[in-house]
Amino acid sequence: MSRTPLIAVLADVHGNSSALRACLDYAEARGATHYLFLGDYITDHPYPERTLELLREAARRHDCRFIRGNREEYMINHRENPGEWREGSCQGALLHCYERLSPEDLSWFQQLPISGVWQLEGAPPLAYCHGSPETTRAEMRGDPESLEVLGRLQESFLIKGHNHRVWSISHRGKRMACSGSVGAPVYSRSRREGPQAAPYAKTGVMTFLTLRKGAWYPQAVTVPYDWREALDNLKASGLTERAPVWAAMLRHNVLTGQDPFLVVPSRAARLYQAECVELPSWPQVPEKYWRRAAVEFGVKLY
Repeated sequence: MSRTPLIAVLADVHGNSSALRACLDYAEARGATHYLFLGDYITDHPYPERTLELLREAARRHDCRFIRGNREEYMINHRENPGEWREGSCQGALLHCYERLSPEDLSWFQQLPISGVWQLEGAPPLAYCHGSPETTRAEMRGDPESLEVLGRLQESFLIKGHNHRVWSISHRGKRMACSGSVGAPVYSRSRREGPQAAPYAKTGVMTFLTLRKGAWYPQAVTVPYDWREALDNLKASGLTERAPVWAAMLRHNVLTGQDPFLVVPSRAARLYQAECVELPSWPQVPEKYWRRAAVEFGVKLY
């Protein structure tokens, strides 16, 4: 091999083009030789077309591999089976994203695989996926089922996305690592004590893969970016009106590095259930319960 490979791994952009731009610039400055993109490029932050243009530019400039994540599948499924996505904090950000995608964007998502193996000259094969090699939505956090999936792989190393966290586990001679999130990294769940900045506040997170003694070694890095631009985009796009609590949670994540995206919707559903008896689905939960749940967890509303 003429040059030792340095693979830049970028996952879970979630439409945060400001963070993606900074991470791509950082990878180029560091001398990355290959780029691996692990899905969930769009939804949540506004202006998906900006994110997709950055990805196309990366493909023109570098040796890249792309797979799709569950968010791309949401868009594909909506095109094939249009449902009733509604304005509001549950689905307003999905609507915003879908409306700004072109038929060509959706066709590209459709043709992307959900996993792959990259064989670089002189290096061991590298397995990669979004959730798992079998489905985009699998967590694979080290539970027995995920370790069984890992054990079935022929490759000794698997890099994945989807969890938005950075971790690495070894099991019976194989290693699995999660690359973190470029656009919505999380260090801890939101808690009722309110917003407290975590180590990932106002940064994007990506991973570099290098060879050490014939094996792939992951190194996660935090990359500062123009977070004010990301927050300005929430307002300028109209997302603060279309999905007010979701936009507030995005701002909370940018500023603190905390993860309100499961605890707040789940709490909103429980608040609604307490008054309406039946367990609702998230789209059925009125906005006032989303707002109450957000306030409980220290998410500042617009």
